Amino acid sequence: MEVHDNNTMDVMLLLLKASLQEAEPCLEQDADWQELFAVARQHGVVTLLYDAILRLPPERQPQGDMALSWALSAERTRHHFAHQAEVLHTLAQRSKEAGLPMLVLKGMDLARLYPVPDSRACGDIDVYFFERYAEGNALLGDASATLDGKHSEVRVDGVPVENHLTFLDQDYRSQRRAEQYIVSTLPQATPDTEGVYHLAPMGAMVYLLMHTVSHLTGKYKMPLRNVLDWGLFLDAHRAELPPRECRQVVRRLGMSDAFAALTSLAIDFTGRDLQQYVARRVDPDGLGRLRSLILKKDYLPHVPEELPFFDQLTLRIQRYRSRHWLYRYLPASRAERIENTLRQQWRRVVR
Repeated sequence: MEVHDNNTMDVMLLLLKASLQEAEPCLEQDADWQELFAVARQHGVVTLLYDAILRLPPERQPQGDMALSWALSAERTRHHFAHQAEVLHTLAQRSKEAGLPMLVLKGMDLARLYPVPDSRACGDIDVYFFERYAEGNALLGDASATLDGKHSEVRVDGVPVENHLTFLDQDYRSQRRAEQYIVSTLPQATPDTEGVYHLAPMGAMVYLLMHTVSHLTGKYKMPLRNVLDWGLFLDAHRAELPPRECRQVVRRLGMSDAFAALTSLAIDFTGRDLQQYVARRVDPDGLGRLRSLILKKDYLPHVPEELPFFDQLTLRIQRYRSRHWLYRYLPASRAERIENTLRQQWRRVVR
């Protein structure tokens, strides 16, 4: 991963905040637009930044070929989003005609919280058919779709649609408890004007927290975009998400550190005032490391599954030792994670 200077990162965050606040950016010096474009592409936020750039005086905006690169990239994001929205509209009609309620998750659900929804790049569409998973696959067009982890994937008009059997992976107790909580809120899920359902705010809060932190579980990465989603979500649902109740729920899940750290990062990256959700002290060293990990995308190398048992185990132990500080934010105790790793390794040996 190429390392970029802190000034570029600071400019990116400044432009992001201006974009989310629909304000003119206050750039104290001219930006290196080529360097910034490279960083923005890596984080999938080119279009969000471009919205802010267009509010700058014309002479301070990118010029020439660089201006074209920004504009074309933003247009591709919007075109892709429009196609996904069409596919989602088609699926909404199918589900209504079939009497099969469909709930949408993640990107296409959260994009509506952004000032310009189609500026939020989305990779796929995630849906849930209220415990009618098999019927959902058939509605998507592939009744025999293979379950991979918590969902199957079916391409609909070129767009990957992930049909969830469960909301979360079920590897750890906290994930299973969170799944039970989310399912308990399904009666409060509400449909929009097209008949597409959305999780009730408390259920969505638990889902987003667990899903976002899951990016740190196996691959040690958390996309910047997911932190923006979290901040905009909390800000948009303040009335339905009393801070005290949120903290009580995440405490029962053992996710208090993750909740506080993720919210602190969201305050930093979005500029939203969410301090009322951060009641516990956040370790400044851990938060700084987490911030750097996200912005610099300093991920650990993948452990090849084809390695012999003890070689794999050795590499996993080395990974743990190099990032031991990170485990306080993950959905499991250290002992449970070690136990789960040994179980997975043993299954590979038995096969």
